[in-house]
Amino acid sequence: MLRHRRGPTGALRRLCRGSEGVSIIEFAMMAPVLTFLLLAGIEMGRYVLLQQKLSRLAISTSDLMSRAQAATVDDITQVFAAAEYSIQPFKQDAEGIIHITSVTSDDDVTATPRVDWQQSGAGEAPHGSQVGSAVGTPATLPEGFELDPDQNIIVVEVYYDYTPFFFDGVMEPKTIGQLALHRPRLVPLNELKP
Repeated sequence: MLRHRRGPTGALRRLCRGSEGVSIIEFAMMAPVLTFLLLAGIEMGRYVLLQQKLSRLAISTSDLMSRAQAATVDDITQVFAAAEYSIQPFKQDAEGIIHITSVTSDDDVTATPRVDWQQSGAGEAPHGSQVGSAVGTPATLPEGFELDPDQNIIVVEVYYDYTPFFFDGVMEPKTIGQLALHRPRLVPLNELKP
């Protein structure tokens, strides 16, 4: 009959021969790595979702405005209100802004695009329009995009200040911008009505 030794030396021998705690030690070593990967995946998902929502917001806002029979301040205010719902679960308040600009080309040979009007809203982020904002000044359109003489387009710019949720010290906050252009379908929208 084999006797188990009691006392500190017997417990020490059993601990050295035992393998019950090995998986706990392995998990303790891998838990930080797995937690980092999980949080990084969530953060990347937030970023991709925000990019898609901003792209869709720019396109749908530009498309909505291009279908209007007239450009009115009231209609644009309603478009801004709808934008706040379409970007949820993100908040547009202090982090984002939308610029809606009507651009028409001159009727001369050069067909210089000029700003007809611009409205900004659906947020209070301090990002100005890259197209231009002063009425009558030349508009800066994307490279390679040209307007025919007397042609009108609606340009929508959406900007959002992205701040990481989990990795604020690792990932830098950045501004995400999306641009969409549509030609008005029914009538030129080069005049903003009250």
